[in-house]
Amino acid sequence: MTRTNVRLNGRGVAEGTAIGRAVVAVREARQVRYRLATGKVDRERQRLRSARAVTRSQLEEISSRVARTVGQAQAAIFAAQLLMLDDPMLTGRVDELIRSERINADWALELAIDELHSVFAREGDAWLRERVGDLADVGGRLASNLRPGRDPLVSLVQELDGPLVVVADEVSPSIAAQLDWSKVRGLVCDVGSPTHHTVILARSLGIPAVVGLGSVTQMILPGQTIAVDGATGEVVIEPDQEALERWTQRAQLADAAMHKLDELRAVPAATADGLRVRLDANLEMAEEVSRVLDAGAEGIGLYRSEFLLDRAASAGGLSEDAQFETYRRLLERMAPRSVTIRTFDAGEERWERRARAQGHRERFGLRGVRAALQHDDRFRVQVRALLRAAPYGRLRILLPFVTSAAEFRQVRDLIAHISKDVPSVGAVPVGAMIEVPAAALTADRLAREADFLSVGTNDLIQYTLAIDRTDERLSGHYEPREPAVLRLLRMVATAGRRSGRDFSVCGEMAADPLLVALMVGLGFRAFSMTPAAIPVVKRSLAAIDSRQAEVIARRAVTADCAEDVHRYLMPLADAMHAVVARDGTLAK
Repeated sequence: MTRTNVRLNGRGVAEGTAIGRAVVAVREARQVRYRLATGKVDRERQRLRSARAVTRSQLEEISSRVARTVGQAQAAIFAAQLLMLDDPMLTGRVDELIRSERINADWALELAIDELHSVFAREGDAWLRERVGDLADVGGRLASNLRPGRDPLVSLVQELDGPLVVVADEVSPSIAAQLDWSKVRGLVCDVGSPTHHTVILARSLGIPAVVGLGSVTQMILPGQTIAVDGATGEVVIEPDQEALERWTQRAQLADAAMHKLDELRAVPAATADGLRVRLDANLEMAEEVSRVLDAGAEGIGLYRSEFLLDRAASAGGLSEDAQFETYRRLLERMAPRSVTIRTFDAGEERWERRARAQGHRERFGLRGVRAALQHDDRFRVQVRALLRAAPYGRLRILLPFVTSAAEFRQVRDLIAHISKDVPSVGAVPVGAMIEVPAAALTADRLAREADFLSVGTNDLIQYTLAIDRTDERLSGHYEPREPAVLRLLRMVATAGRRSGRDFSVCGEMAADPLLVALMVGLGFRAFSMTPAAIPVVKRSLAAIDSRQAEVIARRAVTADCAEDVHRYLMPLADAMHAVVARDGTLAK
């Protein structure tokens, strides 16, 4: 008997509530599991038959080619694989599992292969043990042919009816960017962190997300009803009717609170003492620009263009014309507001579209402008597309992962050279992203070269504190309130103010009202955040006095530890909560 109301607690990283049926994806979302409706069983069996036919054709062609070029003895390897393909213990068993258990073919194949592995191990025969490699080869080819050219999770979500909750060990940004988020209403992961790029994408789309649940993919069964609270980190498996009603009511209350916050959309952001603050929006998917406008953003402070790489059909990324159309539409929709587009912030694994094996780490530091210079042609394509789109709105180009004024100058000279081949292009502001301590420590020199500065706090924190922000084992050490981080932020603000350059914060710190108040005290007057956070931050700023924030910021940068900074911030938190208690407009 299925247990109801099983409660789990993880780390809430994207606010909101969601209820949906579970789609379970493991091994970095390459294996997907789902229960089938009765009417879809025959279609799934046909998909298996088609995949087997394609696999047979491929193996026959390989066997023939090897026989011609190497020899008959070596070709016999693939003849054995063809026999395995027809073995009732493999494809026959997969078909049986689809019919009897009503599960998708991918999952049935996974189970059948596991059963065969058990048989091989149990028999103890050396010849059988040698067949494990063949089984993996045939099984992998079958799995690939079940969904040719398509990611399994993306493909399955397209076929299913929503609402769905994706339950995964980990979802890569490239897969997340391709999901149909009109069907996926929630995300639950074994691992993850608030600044994981997939979490940032979910947050920007208003999708509740909970991470750090350990082995949740082993606890939740495909097709089960799941309730998710992305604020508290609570996940409930199979809530009963009474619990479902409470969760539905919780979602309605949150929506009502946000509707009240919508009243602030047309009101400029300012502190209680009248200090004007600019609030822009971060954006990952150009199609979601309506959410930016609905939130009342004054512009787009960060468009993460690397998500275009994830959604590209080829390893080379989008063509120049395709990129131009994306940028042009974005600029036209936002006009006359400014749009800051960050050039591809992609490490090697994203440029080359190589699947990242478990435990593999990209080469340290080869990303952002460094990767762009290594892959010069693709950078040129993107810059040409950006410059062609510039006349359609107010474009600003932001260069990521800059470490020195000399490096920035090198890339800016390249942009100037490219612009000579693009007709009718006026001056386009080019800015530097401050994400590493080297850039923050030399912000005064960067400000002389760049038209504007933008602080990416996510990377600045992890590189300052030597903490991998995607490693859940260290998540407790990822602390934006650390005095070392605050001192670097103060250096950037001072450099920006003295140079007269525009400077802002576009990392996840900008979505936290209390940290925004602290950064106002440090001297920042512009922030870019997920659209959903804009009305919340705007309402919170109206409750604080900027002069008090400045006093607290001066104390914070001389503090011994993050705990001391937290205590210093309590008067600002009390002021915000007092306003919340008075008018009830801020959703928790």
